[in-house]
Amino acid sequence: TVGSRPVALDRALDCGSAGVIYLFICKHCCSERGAPEFYFGRTVDGLHERVGGHRAHFGTKDFECGRSALALHVFGGHPDHFGKGLGDFHLCMVGSARPQDLERAEDYFMWGARAK
Repeated sequence: TVGSRPVALDRALDCGSAGVIYLFICKHCCSERGAPEFYFGRTVDGLHERVGGHRAHFGTKDFECGRSALALHVFGGHPDHFGKGLGDFHLCMVGSARPQDLERAEDYFMWGARAK
């Protein structure tokens, strides 16, 4: 459950899949607050490539975390865990779409979860 709604996983997708709507859920918010903070994203490329882009922003050199919502969340909300990078999140693949439909599909999932 994300927000106030259940989100189904698309188990047919894997890290090599392209045209993916994905969801990161903060492990620390789940355990500390009981309500997860979450982030929906989309990628036309393979998911492993996009996740690598997120991972790259967890460095402290030149405050690279300022370029990633995920890194900023951990840096600001859970600074003792910042060195773990994406290990602070659960990654879920929730859907896929054609490249021209990805933004609309992502919006649908965000709306369904009542994301901010």
